Amino acid sequence: MKKLRGTMFSLSEHIPAARWCLAMAVIAFTAVVSVYKYIDLADSAAFSSLEALFLIITDITNVIFIYLPLYLFVVCGIMFDSGFGGIEILRCESRPAWLAGKLITYIVNTVIFFAAVFVINYVVCSRAFYFSDTWSSGFVSVRVMLGHSALDFSAPPIPTVIGASASVLLLYILCGTVNMLVSLLTGRESAALFFSLFAGIGLGLLNMSVTSNSGASQIMRCIVLLAVSAAVYVFCISAVNKKDLGSSKSV
Repeated sequence: MKKLRGTMFSLSEHIPAARWCLAMAVIAFTAVVSVYKYIDLADSAAFSSLEALFLIITDITNVIFIYLPLYLFVVCGIMFDSGFGGIEILRCESRPAWLAGKLITYIVNTVIFFAAVFVINYVVCSRAFYFSDTWSSGFVSVRVMLGHSALDFSAPPIPTVIGASASVLLLYILCGTVNMLVSLLTGRESAALFFSLFAGIGLGLLNMSVTSNSGASQIMRCIVLLAVSAAVYVFCISAVNKKDLGSSKSV
């Protein structure tokens, strides 16, 4: 029960309101710019709202170079709030329990962030494009011309969009666990932000280099991202057991 209270305390204390306000403004602005970019392309192929959303959440510029740095900016201070441990460890009774609370806080913030990205982009897309639960021939033709396989669209748009979204969400969770690890090793928020961003860009580009978006490909991506996140978290447990939390700094 004490561990649960410690986790709830961590969640209540580590929702950075100011950073979230800035993040929401940037997400909304980026969504509008992205939709206008695809309106011109849709002149030659009448896209649906789900097709436009799929393009946005699989676009390297959006996912890796806009939303990822913004996400890390939101979460990079979680490890350093309330003295980087201290009384929170007493609330949780052990360092692994304290770290588990931090992990849950990262995951909750990540889910909220990506839910905001998904919902805001879909709302903006739905204002500019019609809704359809099937792929349009024009959209598939454009994707094939760009070098993608027609097999990527063998499943309907909704499960395909969900699969693509899940892999991006898990990529961000992986970047969050890297941020946790670097925070524990260096004790500096700036270093954690830099190294997790650098790692995230590299991992994101590697993930996006797999051009296939078929169901099997998305499932395999999710499995790999989950496995790597679990491995990083194991290193976090080892680091927190050795860490002198009382001497950590957040600058």
